[in-house]
Amino acid sequence: MSRYNNYKSLLLKSYDEAVAYLLNKYGPANDDYFREKSYYRYLNKEIKNITKGKYSRTSEGLYCHHIDEIQELKISDQAFIKRNNIPFKYQKKGRLVYCDLIEHTILHILITKETSNAFGLPGYLTYLKPMIEDWYIEEIVPRPKWMKNCYNKSFLTPEEAISMLNEMERVIGMNYFNSLEQFYQEKQNRIDEINARKERLEEEEIQRQKEIKEERKQLIKKRNVEFHNNYPMFKKININYDTPRLRLISLLYDIKYKNKYKNKKELDLAMKPIIRDKLLEELHLLMKE
Repeated sequence: MSRYNNYKSLLLKSYDEAVAYLLNKYGPANDDYFREKSYYRYLNKEIKNITKGKYSRTSEGLYCHHIDEIQELKISDQAFIKRNNIPFKYQKKGRLVYCDLIEHTILHILITKETSNAFGLPGYLTYLKPMIEDWYIEEIVPRPKWMKNCYNKSFLTPEEAISMLNEMERVIGMNYFNSLEQFYQEKQNRIDEINARKERLEEEEIQRQKEIKEERKQLIKKRNVEFHNNYPMFKKININYDTPRLRLISLLYDIKYKNKYKNKKELDLAMKPIIRDKLLEELHLLMKE
């Protein structure tokens, strides 16, 4: 029987049957997932990380799956272990089973089905499904050696991967793509949608900046009207509410202080403690004379 047909056959089993099949196929684990002493020290907040056991078989392209994921989320996640006080019994070698990527995904599908989405689905959606799509549909070969081992172990053609994901999602009441063409068309649709949204946001930002500019223009106009009502002599020489302080100093120097200070810079230093309003009042009085 071909690898693809073996996967389809596994998908027809119950979760317990699938686990039993894989245990028989690959044999039991030789070590616990975590070291027991380290596990309890971690739960007691004595150490920051748990020491793992020597269970890995990625050299053979196999993942290690916690059998009890059908009743507990993220058994191998240290944050979840601490938060949910996950018992060590789930980490024992007798509660581990080996599987390749597609078999691992099927286990999660069967868990999802048998627990009515309570368990299994997050791992499928966020980790396993995207990996199958990247590796076997998009044909992106992973670089790390252990990943290449796993990639080769469960290798599928793009057409087989599409069909396999379609079969798996049908089991849990979801709909997957029926063909490669449909997969890539939907991918292009998502890209087009993202680009259209980006363009829309850029256009909205341009419009927003125009509105801000216009609002600022109107505000400046309003403030200048109020400013010139208070200082009518300034309008004819184009002194506005936002005229730089240095220009006011320059005018004061030319009108009144050029014989007292050597230059405008010296006057500016002398006027540092004087607030702008006082400078405006003085200049306006000088212009009335």
